Amino acid sequence: MKKDKISSHLFIGPMSKEIVDVVIDYTNSTKNTLGLIPSRRQIENTGGYVNNWSTDNFCHYVAEKTDNVVLVRDHGGPLQGEKKDNGKASLASDISAGMEILHIDPWKAASTIHEGVHNSLKLIDFCLKKNENILFEVGTEEAIFPYSPKDLDYILVELQAALGTDFDKITHCVIQSGVKISGLQNVGNFDPVRLSEMVKVAHGSGLLSKEHNGDYLSATEIKTRVKLGLDSINIAPEFGVTQTSLILETLTPEELQMAQTVCKKAGKYKKWIPEHLSDDPPLDLIVKTSGHYCFTSEPFKSRIDPVKLSLKERLNKRFDSILNCWE
Repeated sequence: MKKDKISSHLFIGPMSKEIVDVVIDYTNSTKNTLGLIPSRRQIENTGGYVNNWSTDNFCHYVAEKTDNVVLVRDHGGPLQGEKKDNGKASLASDISAGMEILHIDPWKAASTIHEGVHNSLKLIDFCLKKNENILFEVGTEEAIFPYSPKDLDYILVELQAALGTDFDKITHCVIQSGVKISGLQNVGNFDPVRLSEMVKVAHGSGLLSKEHNGDYLSATEIKTRVKLGLDSINIAPEFGVTQTSLILETLTPEELQMAQTVCKKAGKYKKWIPEHLSDDPPLDLIVKTSGHYCFTSEPFKSRIDPVKLSLKERLNKRFDSILNCWE
């Protein structure tokens, strides 16, 4: 893999085929490198909600159109898919399909930091036996398993001690700054000291730092992180919301009501709704936070093409704004 692909600053969730196409076109026209970070629910060896792509079909689709996108499995591991499993079959298919970096994330199933480290090592060993050249991202986001800078140092020291020279196959670790996504906002209490300390821990182990949940951050907020040493950032639901919002602008009142019914029935909005609104979430919030899960259904399906150009313009502008934070 080219070194500039590993050091990409912006990693994007493939919330739809159209977003994937915009990412591909953007990298080809600007020669900037970007990452695509499918979760197991989005794209999986058994198919997912994004274009019903299997992992193999998705990787092939991207690889044949560009060499400027790094393919990263996001949250690979147990309890991360639609069905409960140990995550190994999914990781094996990621490797055979051509994923370049695997985010090893067993932390949903971990009750202690020791268990998380132990299970990370088991999954890394499993993957290296499939492909000794595969690369990794380690750690997880705060909503799954919170840790301190001291904890992160412990994680990396233990991984390095156990892996020896194979520790060099780890390229990124996830740092936490106190934020999360709720509704259509980036919430929580941003802690610049915590972020800075975690970045130093990552760099001290020779790893690139990556923050998840970068959605809805302003350029100023991202620049603050960059000045503190942050190397890269993940953004996912924000771009699905962007596409959904553009589609909603084209709907008639009757179609809007249909969209509300479809999204409410699908129930995918529940993970994004703020707790204080969970008993009776506003219909517009239900649709905006979960419309991208329903793009294969009407009224969304027939309005995908008419907003493609607007989506491309909106996302390209956002990509430029984010990448400029590192200049």
